[in-house]
Amino acid sequence: MAEPWNLRKPAARTADTIETYIIFCEDEHHEPAYFKTLQTTGKVKINTIGNQKQSKLNLNNTIQYCYDNGLMEFDAGGYRPKQGITEQIWCVYDRDLESTNLVTITAANNVNFDTAIQTAQNAGIKVAWSNDAFELWILLHFEDVPAAQMLHREYIYSRLTEVLKVIQPRTADLDALTSNVQFGYKTAIKKRLRFDNFVLPFLKSRSADAVQRAEKLAATFGAQIRYHERNPCTMVHLLVESILTAQR
Repeated sequence: MAEPWNLRKPAARTADTIETYIIFCEDEHHEPAYFKTLQTTGKVKINTIGNQKQSKLNLNNTIQYCYDNGLMEFDAGGYRPKQGITEQIWCVYDRDLESTNLVTITAANNVNFDTAIQTAQNAGIKVAWSNDAFELWILLHFEDVPAAQMLHREYIYSRLTEVLKVIQPRTADLDALTSNVQFGYKTAIKKRLRFDNFVLPFLKSRSADAVQRAEKLAATFGAQIRYHERNPCTMVHLLVESILTAQR
Protein backbone atom coordinates (compact mmCIF):
# COMPACT_ATOMS: atom_id res chain seq x y z
CA MET A 1 0.00 0.00 0.00
CA ALA A 2 1.38 3.40 -0.94
CA GLU A 3 2.06 5.69 1.97
CA PRO A 4 1.32 9.44 1.88
CA TRP A 5 4.45 10.14 3.88
CA ASN A 6 7.84 8.59 4.52
CA LEU A 7 7.44 6.50 7.64
CA ARG A 8 10.70 5.71 9.35
CA LYS A 9 10.88 2.55 11.39
CA PRO A 10 11.58 3.05 15.12
CA ALA A 11 15.09 1.56 14.91
CA ALA A 12 16.05 4.00 12.15
CA ARG A 13 15.11 7.12 14.05
CA THR A 14 17.53 9.53 15.58
CA ALA A 15 16.38 11.55 18.57
CA ASP A 16 12.76 12.49 17.91
CA THR A 17 12.48 16.26 17.78
CA ILE A 18 9.35 16.43 15.63
CA GLU A 19 5.98 15.39 16.99
CA THR A 20 4.17 13.48 14.25
CA TYR A 21 0.39 13.31 14.07
CA ILE A 22 -1.44 10.86 11.84
CA ILE A 23 -5.05 12.03 11.67
CA PHE A 24 -7.71 9.87 10.06
CA CYS A 25 -10.62 12.11 9.04
CA GLU A 26 -14.17 11.26 8.12
CA ASP A 27 -14.36 14.18 5.72
CA GLU A 28 -12.39 14.23 2.46
CA HIS A 29 -11.33 17.89 2.50
CA HIS A 30 -12.63 20.22 5.24
CA GLU A 31 -11.21 18.37 8.22
CA PRO A 32 -7.81 17.60 6.61
CA ALA A 33 -7.53 21.20 5.38
CA TYR A 34 -8.30 22.55 8.84
CA PHE A 35 -5.78 20.35 10.66
CA LYS A 36 -3.10 21.18 8.12
CA THR A 37 -3.43 24.88 9.05
CA LEU A 38 -2.38 24.01 12.61
CA GLN A 39 1.10 23.01 11.45
CA THR A 40 2.82 26.36 11.85
CA THR A 41 6.33 25.39 12.94
CA GLY A 42 8.86 22.67 12.24
CA LYS A 43 8.15 21.13 15.64
CA VAL A 44 5.21 19.08 14.37
CA LYS A 45 4.35 17.12 11.26
CA ILE A 46 0.66 16.62 10.51
CA ASN A 47 -0.31 13.82 8.13
CA THR A 48 -4.02 13.63 7.34
CA ILE A 49 -5.86 10.78 5.66
CA GLY A 50 -9.33 11.84 4.57
CA ASN A 51 -12.53 10.18 3.46
CA GLN A 52 -12.37 7.48 6.14
CA LYS A 53 -16.14 7.39 6.66
CA GLN A 54 -18.24 7.52 9.80
CA SER A 55 -17.79 6.17 13.31
CA LYS A 56 -16.82 2.48 13.34
CA LEU A 57 -16.04 2.49 9.62
CA ASN A 58 -13.50 5.25 10.26
CA LEU A 59 -12.08 3.36 13.23
CA ASN A 60 -11.86 0.09 11.31
CA ASN A 61 -10.09 1.84 8.43
CA THR A 62 -7.70 3.46 10.90
CA ILE A 63 -6.79 0.16 12.55
CA GLN A 64 -6.38 -1.62 9.22
CA TYR A 65 -4.21 1.14 7.77
CA CYS A 66 -1.99 1.30 10.85
CA TYR A 67 -1.64 -2.49 10.90
CA ASP A 68 -0.77 -2.65 7.21
CA ASN A 69 1.82 0.09 7.58
CA GLY A 70 3.59 -1.26 10.64
CA LEU A 71 2.18 1.12 13.21
CA MET A 72 0.02 -1.44 15.01
CA GLU A 73 0.12 -5.13 15.81
CA PHE A 74 -2.31 -7.71 17.14
CA ASP A 75 -1.11 -8.76 20.57
CA ALA A 76 -2.64 -10.04 23.82
CA GLY A 77 -6.05 -10.39 22.23
CA GLY A 78 -6.27 -6.97 20.65
CA TYR A 79 -4.80 -4.35 18.34
CA ARG A 80 -2.08 -2.21 19.92
CA PRO A 81 0.42 0.40 18.72
CA LYS A 82 3.77 -1.31 18.12
CA GLN A 83 6.41 -0.80 20.75
CA GLY A 84 8.63 2.14 19.83
CA ILE A 85 6.03 3.90 17.71
CA THR A 86 5.98 7.57 18.68
CA GLU A 87 3.45 8.85 16.15
CA GLN A 88 0.24 10.15 17.63
CA ILE A 89 -2.65 8.33 15.96
CA TRP A 90 -5.98 10.18 16.00
CA CYS A 91 -9.35 9.29 14.56
CA VAL A 92 -11.73 12.17 13.81
CA TYR A 93 -15.39 11.43 13.23
CA ASP A 94 -18.91 12.69 13.85
CA ARG A 95 -22.07 11.20 15.29
CA ASP A 96 -24.13 12.34 12.26
CA LEU A 97 -27.56 11.64 13.71
CA GLU A 98 -29.71 10.07 11.03
CA SER A 99 -32.87 12.01 11.91
CA THR A 100 -33.78 15.47 13.16
CA ASN A 101 -36.36 13.73 15.35
CA LEU A 102 -33.97 12.66 18.06
CA VAL A 103 -36.47 10.42 19.86
CA THR A 104 -36.45 8.07 16.85
CA ILE A 105 -32.73 7.30 17.05
CA THR A 106 -32.38 3.58 17.64
CA ALA A 107 -30.66 2.08 20.66
CA ALA A 108 -28.39 0.12 18.32
CA ASN A 109 -27.07 3.31 16.73
CA ASN A 110 -26.48 4.82 20.17
CA VAL A 111 -24.48 1.82 21.32
CA ASN A 112 -22.57 1.74 18.02
CA PHE A 113 -21.29 5.26 18.66
CA ASP A 114 -20.38 4.47 22.27
CA THR A 115 -18.55 1.22 21.53
CA ALA A 116 -16.59 2.77 18.66
CA ILE A 117 -15.05 5.22 21.12
CA GLN A 118 -14.38 2.47 23.63
CA THR A 119 -12.77 0.26 20.98
CA ALA A 120 -10.49 3.10 19.92
CA GLN A 121 -9.37 3.71 23.49
CA ASN A 122 -8.65 0.02 23.98
CA ALA A 123 -6.55 0.01 20.81
CA GLY A 124 -4.51 3.03 21.87
CA ILE A 125 -6.08 5.35 19.29
CA LYS A 126 -7.08 8.84 20.36
CA VAL A 127 -10.53 9.93 19.19
CA ALA A 128 -11.60 13.51 18.45
CA TRP A 129 -15.31 12.83 18.11
CA SER A 130 -18.12 15.33 17.68
CA ASN A 131 -21.76 14.93 18.53
CA ASP A 132 -23.46 15.76 16.25
CA ALA A 133 -21.02 17.14 13.65
CA PHE A 134 -17.48 18.47 13.16
CA GLU A 135 -19.05 21.83 12.31
CA LEU A 136 -19.84 22.18 16.02
CA TRP A 137 -16.10 22.72 16.51
CA ILE A 138 -16.13 25.35 13.76
CA LEU A 139 -19.08 27.17 15.34
CA LEU A 140 -17.37 27.26 18.74
CA HIS A 141 -14.79 29.60 17.22
CA PHE A 142 -17.52 32.23 16.99
CA GLU A 143 -20.05 31.70 19.77
CA ASP A 144 -21.17 29.64 22.72
CA VAL A 145 -23.50 26.74 22.02
CA PRO A 146 -26.35 26.02 24.45
CA ALA A 147 -26.02 22.74 26.33
CA ALA A 148 -29.59 22.63 27.64
CA GLN A 149 -30.84 20.20 25.00
CA MET A 150 -29.54 17.83 22.33
CA LEU A 151 -28.84 19.48 18.99
CA HIS A 152 -28.95 18.12 15.47
CA ARG A 153 -26.31 19.34 13.00
CA GLU A 154 -28.98 21.35 11.18
CA TYR A 155 -28.88 23.77 14.12
CA ILE A 156 -25.12 24.09 13.71
CA TYR A 157 -25.46 24.78 9.99
CA SER A 158 -28.12 27.43 10.59
CA ARG A 159 -25.98 29.25 13.14
CA LEU A 160 -22.92 29.17 10.87
CA THR A 161 -25.07 30.58 8.10
CA GLU A 162 -25.94 33.59 10.27
CA VAL A 163 -22.34 34.00 11.46
CA LEU A 164 -20.99 34.26 7.92
CA LYS A 165 -23.61 36.83 6.99
CA VAL A 166 -22.22 39.35 9.48
CA ILE A 167 -18.64 38.30 10.23
CA GLN A 168 -15.92 40.92 9.91
CA PRO A 169 -13.82 41.77 8.03
CA ARG A 170 -15.84 41.42 4.86
CA THR A 171 -14.73 40.84 1.30
CA ALA A 172 -16.62 41.48 -1.90
CA ASP A 173 -16.69 37.75 -2.65
CA LEU A 174 -18.07 36.92 0.80
CA ASP A 175 -20.72 39.64 0.45
CA ALA A 176 -21.74 38.29 -2.94
CA LEU A 177 -22.03 34.76 -1.58
CA THR A 178 -23.97 35.52 1.60
CA SER A 179 -26.31 38.09 0.04
CA ASN A 180 -27.93 35.38 -2.05
CA VAL A 181 -31.36 34.66 -0.56
CA GLN A 182 -30.67 30.94 -0.86
CA PHE A 183 -27.33 31.13 0.94
CA GLY A 184 -26.82 28.43 3.57
CA TYR A 185 -23.67 27.02 5.11
CA LYS A 186 -24.56 23.42 4.35
CA THR A 187 -25.16 23.95 0.63
CA ALA A 188 -22.79 26.85 -0.09
CA ILE A 189 -19.74 26.32 2.13
CA LYS A 190 -19.39 22.55 2.13
CA LYS A 191 -17.35 22.89 -1.02
CA ARG A 192 -13.57 22.74 -1.15
CA LEU A 193 -12.56 26.26 -2.22
CA ARG A 194 -15.33 28.09 -0.38
CA PHE A 195 -14.38 26.52 2.93
CA ASP A 196 -10.74 27.39 2.29
CA ASN A 197 -11.53 30.97 1.29
CA PHE A 198 -14.41 31.94 3.56
CA VAL A 199 -14.02 29.89 6.75
CA LEU A 200 -10.40 28.88 7.37
CA PRO A 201 -9.07 32.49 7.46
CA PHE A 202 -11.32 33.27 10.46
CA LEU A 203 -10.38 30.30 12.63
CA LYS A 204 -6.74 30.62 13.66
CA SER A 205 -7.12 33.78 15.74
CA ARG A 206 -10.14 32.29 17.51
CA SER A 207 -8.61 28.92 18.48
CA ALA A 208 -8.29 29.77 22.17
CA ASP A 209 -11.95 30.80 22.35
CA ALA A 210 -13.02 27.57 20.64
CA VAL A 211 -11.00 25.48 23.08
CA GLN A 212 -12.52 27.23 26.10
CA ARG A 213 -16.05 26.82 24.76
CA ALA A 214 -15.48 23.15 23.94
CA GLU A 215 -14.10 22.53 27.43
CA LYS A 216 -17.14 24.27 28.89
CA LEU A 217 -19.49 22.02 26.93
CA ALA A 218 -17.59 18.84 27.82
CA ALA A 219 -17.64 19.79 31.52
CA THR A 220 -21.44 19.69 31.55
CA PHE A 221 -21.36 15.91 31.07
CA GLY A 222 -20.12 13.62 33.80
CA ALA A 223 -18.17 10.41 33.23
CA GLN A 224 -21.32 8.38 33.87
CA ILE A 225 -23.04 9.96 30.87
CA ARG A 226 -22.86 7.72 27.81
CA TYR A 227 -21.02 9.20 24.83
CA HIS A 228 -24.08 9.37 22.60
CA GLU A 229 -25.88 11.37 25.28
CA ARG A 230 -23.11 13.99 25.37
CA ASN A 231 -24.72 16.34 22.89
CA PRO A 232 -23.77 18.99 22.00
CA CYS A 233 -20.16 18.05 22.61
CA THR A 234 -16.87 17.74 20.74
CA MET A 235 -13.46 16.39 21.67
CA VAL A 236 -11.66 18.04 18.75
CA HIS A 237 -10.21 20.56 21.19
CA LEU A 238 -8.08 17.78 22.74
CA LEU A 239 -6.34 17.17 19.42
CA VAL A 240 -5.99 20.88 18.71
CA GLU A 241 -4.55 21.58 22.16
CA SER A 242 -2.06 18.75 21.74
CA ILE A 243 -0.84 20.13 18.41
CA LEU A 244 -0.61 23.72 19.63
CA THR A 245 1.19 22.70 22.83
CA ALA A 246 3.75 20.66 20.85
CA GLN A 247 4.69 23.78 18.89
CA ARG A 248 5.34 26.06 21.85
